[in-house]
Amino acid sequence: MLVADAPTVVQSIRVALRHTAGFRVVATVDGRSSAREQLSELRPDVVLVDEMCQRTNALSRLRESREAAPGATVVLLSSSLEAAAVEAAIDAGADAVISRGLHAATLGTLLREIADGNVIHAPRPAGRRAHLRRLADQPPAARTSA
Repeated sequence: MLVADAPTVVQSIRVALRHTAGFRVVATVDGRSSAREQLSELRPDVVLVDEMCQRTNALSRLRESREAAPGATVVLLSSSLEAAAVEAAIDAGADAVISRGLHAATLGTLLREIADGNVIHAPRPAGRRAHLRRLADQPPAARTSA
């Protein structure tokens, strides 16, 4: 199932998935309104939610997807992979967040791998990121393996 608010996004994703064996878009839902009824009725294996113009709409659709189709793999297609944005999406029910900058030809393959459990993302502790920044500021001779 595809949830998006822009017809051009819907069409682009449909074309990208058409070229990937094993995917069939069972429904498209305008992300500006509830998708709960379609989710409950269709029980899709994968729900791809576009970030849309209003991020709050996307987060609402992620929550709905998780509640109405608990067995589905829920993925957000996002323009931001900033830590806070990814964390908000995961908290709202996303299993994964992928970049809108992803090449269209690889979208289906990546979705399949996520749905099959072959892509796991473990968030980095905040301290690790700060440590890496400090290492980058040091001259090469002073760096040690982390």
